[in-house]
Amino acid sequence: MEKAEKLTAWDVARQIFELSEIGSQEIKSSKLLEDVLEANGFNVQRGYMNIPTSFRAEMVKGKGEFNIAFLAEYDALPGIGHACGHNLIAAANVFAAIEASKKITNGKIIVLGTPDEEGSGKYSGSKILLANKGAFNGIDLVLGAHPGDRWDVGDIALAVQDLEVVFKGVAAHEAASPEKGKSALDGAILTYTAVNMLRQHVKRDKNVVIHGIIKEGGQASNVTPEKASLVYGIRSSDVEYEKELINKFKNIVYGCSIATETTYEIKEIGPLFLPTKINPTLSNFIRDKLLEKGVSCQPLEQSLKEMPSGSTDFANVSQLVPSLELGFKIAEAGTPWHSRASLAAAGSESAKEPLNIVISVLSQTAYDYTVDKELRKRIDEDFKRK
Repeated sequence: MEKAEKLTAWDVARQIFELSEIGSQEIKSSKLLEDVLEANGFNVQRGYMNIPTSFRAEMVKGKGEFNIAFLAEYDALPGIGHACGHNLIAAANVFAAIEASKKITNGKIIVLGTPDEEGSGKYSGSKILLANKGAFNGIDLVLGAHPGDRWDVGDIALAVQDLEVVFKGVAAHEAASPEKGKSALDGAILTYTAVNMLRQHVKRDKNVVIHGIIKEGGQASNVTPEKASLVYGIRSSDVEYEKELINKFKNIVYGCSIATETTYEIKEIGPLFLPTKINPTLSNFIRDKLLEKGVSCQPLEQSLKEMPSGSTDFANVSQLVPSLELGFKIAEAGTPWHSRASLAAAGSESAKEPLNIVISVLSQTAYDYTVDKELRKRIDEDFKRK
């Protein structure tokens, strides 16, 4: 393997793409990024805040008056790999920080390695876990980037809570003594059906999305299933309505357990992801930088009128610190994400040019923040508005 100090952003993106490590298990991916940052003069704290594959890298220039953080993600999706393009997110943010360190004369440049954005393991939504431990205290500006099928500076994320429901019943022979059985699968199927009915009776202006699977439903057709489980994601653009939906969901599970004479347990999978807080000054500033480079990026106002579709723990950070996650185009418009098509795009040579544009724009934005007092003032004023 080539020495860390000689690796380019594309080298790193490709290596992480090939490693394809799922959330909370990104051992080699995080080490690669840590080694690259150390080779470029950053002081790196590994296993940051007791999350094994998290890290915090810092470089102080001058008096270190302004603290600017870049957030790196590097987890792959189970079964399909980097179909969300986190290999590019990692490379973009690490190398944007490296480039920023060459320009900034008075600031602290920080890279936070934030595992498991996709919610696959123990440290799901690690940005929220880190935030709860104070990782963003004292940070003035947070920058990030996420690939997609267009350039944008104002993509709204939905609040989401992932939940697992485990039903417990009583096993019995389905032919000899079916009356003695209590089917956990019946509890799960009834819940699945009732949640489908709930979709008809939700507020249409709250961008509600409810999606789920039956994860486990028994072992043999002639044995009453004594255990069954479901996994659901509940989303909304309104965090208070999100909490109301979660309560409705829990009531459904409770009712279905009574109907099937089963017991149940509901477990939250990761923390509650919040909606994005957009900073118009920051968004428009970065859009202008893109336009200067000849990149077509729709106006923020247009983005804000569109229906939100995804969720990210980056949104929680935006509620704490002025932040922007720049969307950059690596695939044709309309390409479904988390698909084989988006996987191919994340590993394609055609992603190299947009990756380099992101690095240039984010690093320049970080520098401009440190020298432009009026820009800092307007960004702070936007952030303080509700």
